[in-house]
Amino acid sequence: MNEKPWGCLKQSAAGCGILIVLAIVVPIVLGLMMTRPFNRAVEARATIEQRFGPQEAYVPPLTGAPAAERVEAFIEVRRALTATCADFSNAEQGVARLESIGDQDDVNRIEVLKQAFSTTKNMMGVGPVLGRFYETRNQSLLDAEMGLGEFTYIFAVAYRDQILDPASEFSLFGPGVANRRVRRALLTMLENQREALLEASGSGDDVAVIEAEIAAMESDGDRIPWQDEMPPAISMAFSPFREELDELYCPAAAPLELMINVKHGPSVESK
Repeated sequence: MNEKPWGCLKQSAAGCGILIVLAIVVPIVLGLMMTRPFNRAVEARATIEQRFGPQEAYVPPLTGAPAAERVEAFIEVRRALTATCADFSNAEQGVARLESIGDQDDVNRIEVLKQAFSTTKNMMGVGPVLGRFYETRNQSLLDAEMGLGEFTYIFAVAYRDQILDPASEFSLFGPGVANRRVRRALLTMLENQREALLEASGSGDDVAVIEAEIAAMESDGDRIPWQDEMPPAISMAFSPFREELDELYCPAAAPLELMINVKHGPSVESK
């Protein structure tokens, strides 16, 4: 008779021990799953900057129009990111569906619980996917011999229409494609282009056009390059690739595309 309580107690102790171990081990494993890809992304970015300079150091072509082979290199990087786009899109759609259910007057609790479980499961996988996204982007840039600045510039002008008119108001990673740091980097790139034009004794009209765009960006911190009107030379550069470029645009990942990762001790900041 006395053995049963002890047996239950032993079983309870064993069960508690397992729970304690899981409570310790699971966060560590999840943390490693998230930080390792981020750490590799930071290392790859350091290599990118050694080869091509920091993001804001890029000097666009004098006409602003990237050469066809550079657009092709950009497309190769975008192709490499398609798998992570699907993961982000699934998580974003799950959160959007959960919000839409919550807005309904007649809510089915079972439906809410099912959607919440599905969304939670998807969101738990977002952290490691984020790390893989940046790791893939940076390694693909190295493979394509493309700096982060060139990637940022081509992204901003190739996807100008998508940035100005997003397909959905809801975004898992926040509004906007280019934060203020990125917009400042883009402004610096146009300033670099203006200096290159002046050094090359470019025409007064060309210098005046880019100076007007620089002034517009300086007066509006939320502006992207050529927001009002794209120069014809730039539009023509993307024309042969327009269909594939549009297919490879990922609205769910757009707010992440131009960020950089900075390591602070054991943590990594995306900014």
